[in-house]
Amino acid sequence: MAIDATFYGTLDEANDYFAKRLHEFAWSAASMADREKALIAATRLIDDLNFKGYRAAAHALLQSHPNATVAEIQAVEVTQPHEFPRGADTVVPEAIRRATYEIAHSLLDNKDPELELETLTVTSMGYGSVRTSYERNQVPIEHIVNLIPSALAFKLLRPFLRDDDAVKLSRVS
Repeated sequence: MAIDATFYGTLDEANDYFAKRLHEFAWSAASMADREKALIAATRLIDDLNFKGYRAAAHALLQSHPNATVAEIQAVEVTQPHEFPRGADTVVPEAIRRATYEIAHSLLDNKDPELELETLTVTSMGYGSVRTSYERNQVPIEHIVNLIPSALAFKLLRPFLRDDDAVKLSRVS
């Protein structure tokens, strides 16, 4: 799978994916321009997550120069527009492309990750005499806290994510 400069996967692959998926009305009802915008937005949401390992460009540098400085690693990382591929991979994994399509579908279906995060603690709302109740003690839903509007997409992304309590160390010479 070739690396697109703007989003993971291709529009053709996304169209094929949704041609075989139930409940894909938001995708088929969207214009080609909106589909592409949704894929770009989905890729940005994915790229904002904290992944294990290094981008492929940085990984290649570290293979040839194990003592590369942080500045050298950062300089080579900017040559790769997205977080994937990572490590020794040369292509974007299928799970990442599928997650991109699922997030794009959710966005086209009018799911707003920020709004979902804001309303996560709302336990009741009203209309007459206007009232809203909040529950601040509930455990947040992981995909919503990470601003991913699709639980299925987050399930696909989860194996690639760095643990919450993991610390990334960099050696500074």
